[in-house]
Amino acid sequence: MPTTRRGFLGATLALAMNGWRPAAAAGTRVTLERLQPGVYVARAGNAEVARANAAEVVPTLVHLSGAGVLVVDPGPQAAWGGALLGAIRALTPQPVRWVVNTHAHPENVLANAAFARLRPRPVFLASAATAALMRQRCAACLARMATLLGSGTMRGAAIVLPEPALQPDGWLHTGATAWQVQVYANAHSASDTVLYAPRLQLLCAGGLAYRERVPEMHEASLQGWRRALRRLQELPARTVVGTAAGTPAQTLAPTLAYLDALAHGIGAALAAGSDASRANDAVAAVPFRHWRHFQSRHPLNVQRAWRELEDLWMQGEPLA
Repeated sequence: MPTTRRGFLGATLALAMNGWRPAAAAGTRVTLERLQPGVYVARAGNAEVARANAAEVVPTLVHLSGAGVLVVDPGPQAAWGGALLGAIRALTPQPVRWVVNTHAHPENVLANAAFARLRPRPVFLASAATAALMRQRCAACLARMATLLGSGTMRGAAIVLPEPALQPDGWLHTGATAWQVQVYANAHSASDTVLYAPRLQLLCAGGLAYRERVPEMHEASLQGWRRALRRLQELPARTVVGTAAGTPAQTLAPTLAYLDALAHGIGAALAAGSDASRANDAVAAVPFRHWRHFQSRHPLNVQRAWRELEDLWMQGEPLA
């Protein structure tokens, strides 16, 4: 795809200001969609990671605070990060001051490397749990991504670890905007960080909120995820940025409805004495059959949820 004049000027400005040319591969392009004044989201594929999409599936949040730029979940590889930086520079000369990693999945964090070369260098932030998980996992995740996507796609990749500075129920201040920090253990992942800006009524939910795509539950806790979403629904947010952007009714509510369908169907089946061989039949999944990756992802989610709820049921724990 040819580079637009706007994209060329943005990349040129980035080079002049930072002394570094983004390592964007040919054809890599990032489009920033305006959500509200000063708030943008990078358009990304609402899909699972695959070679065909180069793992460019994370809708990075970009906030122009006036005191600098906040970037949340910068993406999967250096080429995407470089193109994202070019798109930011086309909007503003403000320096990127904060890069937040909401959780330790490679498609969210491996583009840290593109921003680590900036001068002045932004501060990289995460919860203590996410920072620890990245320290444990990132080398293996980088190797897996190189195998899946190809060494060319992952050219320039490097591990940049965040500071474990985001505290549960604390605040992140980006100029005039204050972000409430919430951290959920054992929800969509082992640790999920959420940022909420009351002044903007903007919720950055990371991997907790999906939109018309079946949630990925490989390391999820069904019950923990449901609890997290119920708490997030109490916030007076107008806009949610998760694995896709939208309103709470488009993201939080349907994600919770899907997880509730798993819990209610499997719970009733367990109470009736059914077994895991009939787990798929127990879940009322018709409302979600049009979601992306239903055929491949939903059966795996049912089996994962069954194992979790069966253990709880045998311990006498409530499943509602």
